[in-house]
This record gives sequence, C-alpha cells and structure tokens, in this order.
Amino acid sequence: MPLDRTSPKSPTIDVGFAWFPARDGRAQGTIVAIEGGPGYPTTGDTSRTQYQAMLGPLQAHRNLLLYDLRGTGRSQALNCPGLSAYSGQASGPAFAQAVGACGTMLNDTWQYSDGTPVQAADLFGTANAARDLDTVLHRLGQGKVDLYGDSYGSWFAQAFASRYPAALRSVVLDATYEVLGLDPWYTSTVTSARTAFDRTCERSPACPRTHTWAVVQKLADRLRTAPVTGTTPGPNGRAVSETVTVTTLVDIVNNAASDPGIYKALGAAAQAAVSGDDQPLLRLAAQSVAPGESLPESYSRGLYFAVACTDYPQLFSMTSGPEQRRRQLAHGIDQEPPGVFEPFRVPEWLAVDAYTNAYDACLDWPAPTHPADPPITATPPMVPPTVPVLLLSGDLDLLTPPQGGRTVAAQIGPSARFVEITGVTHVTAMPDTRWPGLNACGASLYRRFIDDPKALPRLDTSCSRTTPPIPVLGSYPLTLDDAAPAIPAPGDQSSPTTLRAAQVGVSVVGDAITRSRYVTGQTDTGLRGGTWTCTTGTPAVTFTFNSVGWVTDATVSGTATWNQDTGTVSAALTVSPTNGQPLATIHAAWNTLATRTPATVHGDAGGKTLNATLPVP
Repeated sequence: MPLDRTSPKSPTIDVGFAWFPARDGRAQGTIVAIEGGPGYPTTGDTSRTQYQAMLGPLQAHRNLLLYDLRGTGRSQALNCPGLSAYSGQASGPAFAQAVGACGTMLNDTWQYSDGTPVQAADLFGTANAARDLDTVLHRLGQGKVDLYGDSYGSWFAQAFASRYPAALRSVVLDATYEVLGLDPWYTSTVTSARTAFDRTCERSPACPRTHTWAVVQKLADRLRTAPVTGTTPGPNGRAVSETVTVTTLVDIVNNAASDPGIYKALGAAAQAAVSGDDQPLLRLAAQSVAPGESLPESYSRGLYFAVACTDYPQLFSMTSGPEQRRRQLAHGIDQEPPGVFEPFRVPEWLAVDAYTNAYDACLDWPAPTHPADPPITATPPMVPPTVPVLLLSGDLDLLTPPQGGRTVAAQIGPSARFVEITGVTHVTAMPDTRWPGLNACGASLYRRFIDDPKALPRLDTSCSRTTPPIPVLGSYPLTLDDAAPAIPAPGDQSSPTTLRAAQVGVSVVGDAITRSRYVTGQTDTGLRGGTWTCTTGTPAVTFTFNSVGWVTDATVSGTATWNQDTGTVSAALTVSPTNGQPLATIHAAWNTLATRTPATVHGDAGGKTLNATLPVP
C-alpha cells in the first residue's frame, strides 16, 4: 500500500492478515475482524484464539479474515524504542516527550522517491487504514463481508462502514464509542463509575451498601493526605513493595472498565484501608497493573499515539506548537468545573495512564503536515438502511460506556440496534479466558445475528438481562471474629465461631480462583500468609492450600477443584486457629456461573454438625 496516498512519489508499506477458510469447504461468506487498542494486532495469538472461539460453529461455513490495521502486527508495525523502554507513570511531561520523540522518528523513517523525507506521523490514522482494507477486500475478490470490530476496532468499523457500505453485508460494533462528537475530557468514564460500582454492589448479596462509590471517595481523601506503602504478594506470587497514591486509585478505577476483579474487591479493600488495614488495597494495586505496564510485546505503542494524536480530539490544538499547546491545556484545566471528576480533582484524573486516555500525551507530537483527514466525513445517518448494524455494550464498561454506544446507534441510522448486556465489562462477545462464561450472551447474540442479519429487529436479546452478577466481597476481615458468619441451615449444630470459620475457608478458595486469573505462575501467597498452588487441566483447575491466611488468627488448608466450563467448585478444607487445634473440617460447593445461588457448606466441628449456606465468594 502507499504510505502517503496523496503523493504518487510515496514509498509503500506492507499490510498483512491471516485467512481461515470455511472448514466445510463451502463458504457462505467472509467475516472480517478488527482488533482494538489502537495498537493490538488482530492476528496476534491471543486475539486469534478469542475470535475463533467467538465464531464457534460459524467457522464451519464462513471464512475468517483477521486483518492488521496499518502500524500493527503484520502491517508495518510501528516500534518506538523509547516508549517500549519507558518506565513509570505513563503521563506527565517526561512521558509526553517520549511520545513526541516517537512521532519525530516516524517523520524520519521513510523517503519519497525524490529523496525528501515523508512526514509520516499523521499518515497512520483511521481514514488511511480504512482505505487499505477496502483495497485488500477488492484484491482478495471478496463480496459483501460481515465486519466485526471491538473497542477501537469498532471505532475503525464506524469509519469503514460510513465510507464503504457497499462492501458490507453486516456490521457488529462491540464496546464502541463516538467518532462524531467524542468528548476529549472523557467524563463519561467517571460518571459511569459512580453508578456502575453501586449497581454491582446492589446485585451482590454479600455487599453492604457502605461499599459503594462513597467509600472510594473516603479512600481518595485518605490517599491525598498520605499514600499507602507496604509489602504485598505480587503477580508472581512473591512479595513486592507497593505504594498506592491518588493516581494509583485513578488507574484502578479506570482499569475496572475491563476487569471484573476490581468491581469484586475495590469496595471491601477501600473500606479496610480507611479502617486501618492496608493489605487488601496494596495487593489489589499490585494486581491491577496500569495498561502502560502490562502491554504485550506485540502491541504497537507507536501506532496507539499515531492514531490518538491524529484522530482523537485533544484538549489543545494539534496545529499549535508545544508551548502553546501547554498553555491551552492549562487554561482548559482552569476552566473545567472542579467537581467534574469527583472524588478526584481535575489534575488527578488527567494523570491517568495515557494508554487509557491520552490527555497530555500528545503535547509534543509533531503537528500534522498533510490535509485534514477525519475518519468520518459523512453526516448521520452514517450507514444506509440496507446494512444491519448490531451494537453491543456491557453495562459495567467504563472505557466505552453504554451511553456512547446509544449515541453511535442513533448516528448510524434506522438499521442499527443497540443491546446493553448486564454485568459485563469492556468487550462483550470475545471470550475472556480469565473469566470463563462471562461473555456467553454477547457471543450468542453475535452468532445469531450473523446467521440472519436482516432479522436484527426480531433478535431475542433476553440473555442480556441474565448474566450472573459479579460476587462482590462483603469485607476483608482482619480477625476471625470480624468475619461474617455463614447462615445456618436445617440440622446445623455449630457455634457462631464455626460459622465464621466456614466463611473464612470458603473465602480462601474464592480468593484463589480470582487470583489465579492474574498470577503469572502456579503458586501464590495468601493474603495474610501461607501458600497455595494450582494445577491447570482441561477444564478443571485443582488448588492445594497450605496454612493460607485470610484472617490474622486462623489458617486454611485443604484442596479444591474448579471446573471452568461448568463453573462448579468443590472444596475440602480444614480451618484452624493460629497455633491451635482445627476449628472445623468443611466441605463446600458452589458455581461461579450461577452466583445468585448460595454456596453450601457442611462438615464437623468438635463432633457438632455444620450445615450452612453463604453467598458465592
């Protein structure tokens, strides 16, 4: 492809893709998938596996084209060493300089045929990427295709659909946001967070109403006075030193957009911290790594900013010089109402990791040198009524909140249908290997839509209201006496202490299941000591616990098995006081895919029968 489509002297760049023909040899059409970021390669191993799982039985009679947008993967991936090597918070003046150096490098990389340098920093935007894909589809001889895009891939898909509707049989926009009228302040994230955390708590029987957004505000006030510092189990299971500041909390809240584990733990961890117990918050912070620290090697940081600094609206003018941009940004911050990001102050919120929102990251990016090339030039309706468009959104998605999807649906026109899925975070149809079963509804809706796009108005979306709620933690008890007791069932003879021991034992297993989604190995340290190991099979995961501390004065040992396909959990545990005889021997069972159904616990404590229930941990 020509790098600069406005010049006949342009050098070329390669674009690449992966092609999977229909398995039965009789293709009924082609699905084109586009990954998000921007910066992720669609052909990457993880993305490929997730797309194929999302298609499921559709692969029998449909081709799959995984296409890398220019600047990613097989399509001239942009590599900026300064960004890859950058350590520390991905925002602020030093990081903006690293981003600017990346743009300068792009301007020095290619030459026209006459030897003059190509100012390429503004040539990797969405419009050029859409032109590339249209050319590829023509060269491959494809008819009308079914286009799927998630996150930024859905932003790209809006642009492509508005420019090349004749190439499309259907479009699915998963976790989408506005191309037209995008708010450069991204205030919808924090306004959505205020309701999403409360909503998640309301759906979970263990969550006290004090663990709502109000406790996040209390924690922000405390961190503003003094950060929290300490040692905690890291993602590799070994102790790390961790410091939690207000900026850390901003990143954690933003990370909840795609991490159900934050919804599960933040309220309880915040309440513990404001009460003087910092360990749960420290561990959550070490577990919830900001995007800039956790991006895979295949991700193109350079492409992310080549798009963000070219296509996304900024809080300053990209045609101005760097110093004037800084003055414009400072003026905008001064004019912004101080409470808009409550409980965070405006500068605190704008310090978020730039790979979430690039508020100040483009301050030093080179000014554009080519004519303005917006992703979409059409006015609503953006897509003709002959092209059905399904929009999917999780109601807990803070990165691309549902209200943005509704706006896009209205901009697309009468052929669009918006579906909000309860209890789901960012991207609804691609399976999440860390949280099996969570995106089953999105994948089901996607497959049924592709089978018959014209039937979109009649598509049964009832599953969007039945996703199992995230089991929000009620508390992080410090001692056994602080633990909420299990609820006695008929035949129970146990004491309140035994019922609390049952809660502690089940909590250790539930915590290990959650932690296994984040730790890099098969061994982890318990919240308050001890160790556990897991052996991953297909589909079962087996856990072995060795004196694991959920509270400071009791430990849990034993085994548990979790079937990731069915969600069933079975545990055999012994709960003992520190340096004492066992309190109880318990057997517990529950289902991670049926979190409305309580866990059951039975066993023996000093010859007395334990028979109880408690919320799924």
